[in-house]
Amino acid sequence: MLCDHPCTRVEKVLAHIDESLEAMLRAAVPLSAVDIDVSFEIPDEDWAAKLTRPTVNLYLWDIRRSSNRSVTGVENFERDGVQMRRLSLPRVELRYIITVWTTEHDDERTLLGGLLVAILANGDIPRTYLPPAVSELPNPTLQIARTGDTDVFQMEERMKLGIQLCVIAVVDTGAGTPVGPEVGEIGVSLTDTQSGASDPPVRRIAGEVRGIDAAGVAVRSPTGIAVVNEYGRFLINARPGDEIVLETDPPRTVIVPPIGGVVVGA
Repeated sequence: MLCDHPCTRVEKVLAHIDESLEAMLRAAVPLSAVDIDVSFEIPDEDWAAKLTRPTVNLYLWDIRRSSNRSVTGVENFERDGVQMRRLSLPRVELRYIITVWTTEHDDERTLLGGLLVAILANGDIPRTYLPPAVSELPNPTLQIARTGDTDVFQMEERMKLGIQLCVIAVVDTGAGTPVGPEVGEIGVSLTDTQSGASDPPVRRIAGEVRGIDAAGVAVRSPTGIAVVNEYGRFLINARPGDEIVLETDPPRTVIVPPIGGVVVGA
């Protein structure tokens, strides 16, 4: 065991993909839970010698970061009720070799054919089969190896028919930075370097009009003038204690607080 504490949902990303892939194939082929086993172990001779029932082996043999499906930029998201910001999550390619192990060759080919059809019929793993830990991420996509692909899994000492499957998944790295609160003001103050006297700082006050349609209406303060936009918001220069007047009929007023923005109206 690698650690004394339970692994987080981030660390168990491979287990989540395995779980969702098995759930989809059991439903789509279908694979009876009573008659057919699904294994993710290395399909070597020692493992095969211990099999007692028909078994579908999904062996993950290669992991690499996707180059042609990568996404750049910054995205906002919510974690535990907190607004966060992070770099766009990375995409990885998980390569599986899918083999079928039965006592009869015809049964092997029939079961492998069912797996092939199920994968070709689904371009991704439907959300129905995703565990809760990854249900908010984009669905993992499925792609069977194509002619000309050079990276293939080689099974030692024997030939075995199999499906080369690539699962492209978005990985939640757990990184993120809390987004700061919305800016309500920008302040500027002047101080006399000789006497130390200073004027009350002039701030850029964010305002919001509620309860009335005031789009296009002028807003005045002792140090500035602004116009309410179509969303009922404005920015105006003012000092703490100044009166801001919304020039409606009748006019509406509000006093600039020591910190923060203002709301005019209801």
